Amino acid sequence: MIAQIQPLGRGRPGEKVSIFLVLMTDSVVNGLFVPMSLLYLSATSGESLVRVGTLLSIAGAITLPLPLWVGRLVDGVGPKRVVLVAQLLQAAGFAGYLVTTSPTMLFLAAFVTSLGQRAFWSSVFTLVSYLADGDSDARARERWFGVIGSLRAAGYGVGALTAGVILSMQSNLAWRGAIAADVLLLVAAAVLVGAGVPDRAAPSAGHDGEHHERGYRVLWADRPYLGLVALNTVFALCNVMLGIAFPPFVTHRLPSMIWAIGPLLATNTIVQAIFQPLVVRLIRPFSRDRSLCLAGSLWASWACLTMAPEWAPRVMWLPCLVTAILCYSAAQLVHSPVSNALAADAAPDHVRGRYLAIFQTSFAVATVVAPLMFSVLFEQSSSAPWASLVLLGLLTIPTTLFLASRLPKSALLGRVMPA
Repeated sequence: MIAQIQPLGRGRPGEKVSIFLVLMTDSVVNGLFVPMSLLYLSATSGESLVRVGTLLSIAGAITLPLPLWVGRLVDGVGPKRVVLVAQLLQAAGFAGYLVTTSPTMLFLAAFVTSLGQRAFWSSVFTLVSYLADGDSDARARERWFGVIGSLRAAGYGVGALTAGVILSMQSNLAWRGAIAADVLLLVAAAVLVGAGVPDRAAPSAGHDGEHHERGYRVLWADRPYLGLVALNTVFALCNVMLGIAFPPFVTHRLPSMIWAIGPLLATNTIVQAIFQPLVVRLIRPFSRDRSLCLAGSLWASWACLTMAPEWAPRVMWLPCLVTAILCYSAAQLVHSPVSNALAADAAPDHVRGRYLAIFQTSFAVATVVAPLMFSVLFEQSSSAPWASLVLLGLLTIPTTLFLASRLPKSALLGRVMPA
């Protein structure tokens, strides 16, 4: 018997508001923690940046298989319960950071936090994708993900601006206060999910058992989609490097510019929060693969301009960094709604939870690789991380065009939704 599903796009406005607030809260948490993560954890544990980056990467790597189970769980019981538990796991992990005094404690806290993050990002976009299911616009997903992008940017900006102030204070007490605030915010988000989002059956819940069990077999045989996941891992690496690499780079190589970290991160957030709807409208005439090529070129420009102060005169440092941040912002404004819309439309409806869970592993892999990649390359040369990102950004262009010929045309142009 097929379960009766009510798409969230036709649900009560309060449900949408709750989901939006949860995503915004999660962004505040990340904006507050990520820019100071390596510096804070190095200071509290007494370990070097390389050792901290290695421990964070190992903890994240161990949890990489989790989306395989989470996607199946989402398709079976619906995403709400998974999102709620994920927020509580993250809260427990951040609470662990408060008492970290050794590499072992740091690793355990990072492991629990990573479990929560994997579960959250492997389930929340399935919840979000239902928002667009009742919309007759063939490119509705870009609009929905654009709204979410604006709200997440606003949340990340609030956190990043606060993090910039805290970094300038150079106070362990202030850093611990920020972590405690993250714990409270994550608990509040869990309560919001529990109270504001009703239980719903998953679209695949009513399919027969055999068809349900074949979900991952279908996915593993879908090589173009797996290629999309691999491509998005490169995009995601460019995406997460701003928070991971930018503050330590400026702190160690451009110490006179430390004051600019917070304002520059806030500029990125303000641009995204204000201009996301406009960018969604501007890129609407273009196919999704062309938009992703644009994002890749913009991220390559961002990395190139970030390392430019290594050779530029001091008077050019601030203009280079400002222009670099604007290139990063533009890349993210294009990539975020387009990549999520493409991933959702390229996924079969009855196993969308599994497909989107695997797609979100691209961001998981990036968050695992980024701290280790930056810290190791930065030890060799301060320009090495940025030169690598320039190369990766440029490589996304031919890779995207190659992959586009193998993905469904309806996913590249926007699925025609029923009126």
